[in-house]
Amino acid sequence: MRLNRIAAVIERHVYDAKHNLERVTDTLYWPVMDIIVWGFLTLFLARHGNLRPGLISFLLGAAILWGMFRAFQRDLAVSFLAEVWSHNVIGLLATPLTLREYLSGLLAINLLKAIVGTAAAALVALLFYSYDFFPYLIALLPFIFVLMIFGLAVGILVTGLIVRYTTKIQSFTWSITGLIMPFSCVFYPVSALPGWMQPLALALPTTQAFEGLRQVVAGGGFSWERLWAGLALDGVYLLAAVASFDALFRSARVRGLLVRIE
Repeated sequence: MRLNRIAAVIERHVYDAKHNLERVTDTLYWPVMDIIVWGFLTLFLARHGNLRPGLISFLLGAAILWGMFRAFQRDLAVSFLAEVWSHNVIGLLATPLTLREYLSGLLAINLLKAIVGTAAAALVALLFYSYDFFPYLIALLPFIFVLMIFGLAVGILVTGLIVRYTTKIQSFTWSITGLIMPFSCVFYPVSALPGWMQPLALALPTTQAFEGLRQVVAGGGFSWERLWAGLALDGVYLLAAVASFDALFRSARVRGLLVRIE
């Protein structure tokens, strides 16, 4: 891989963000809005005496991390859609840029955007609800990594589907996390789910990460079992996503869809 080509992909999206307010809004608006909504809920529960100790940390911490996961997955696919919307896909294919270099550039720029969005959400939680997420950060970094890898896998899969089936399914970019969320146990433990849903939930890295978050916040210590399970599942999903992307890309190329994607 050539670092200058990866840097060119990053620069292209930085330039786009400077001249497209929508990109900046997506990075900051939804993470901050999630915290505002969940923050008001915690205030409501506190005023009515229904707030157990540690519940604020559970709810707001989970909202911050889920917003990070959703934004990272979404922005990976949206970055490719930006090339489609600007009719720049053929231009990319005409350059020496490889798929690996392109995906590496997208990964770098969207990781930066996810960090900015998460930091903004954590700052709002601190300023308006006196919830300090940062002391938990070091302990939660391994679980954040689990979420990022799974977000990468989902983003790669959705991008591959767009390459193969064009913008007819671009709504998956925003809706797929909605399908995953009920099984991810973001705001409730696995035990709250019906019996038939629990095996499906435990098969997701997101569930392992949020169960680990709850254990850390509750003072139960760091769960190595949850971490290793999450990383193992990440590896399976990432390999499957990369293989699917490769197959979808080759299918689109054979069918001539790459020059007609819109």
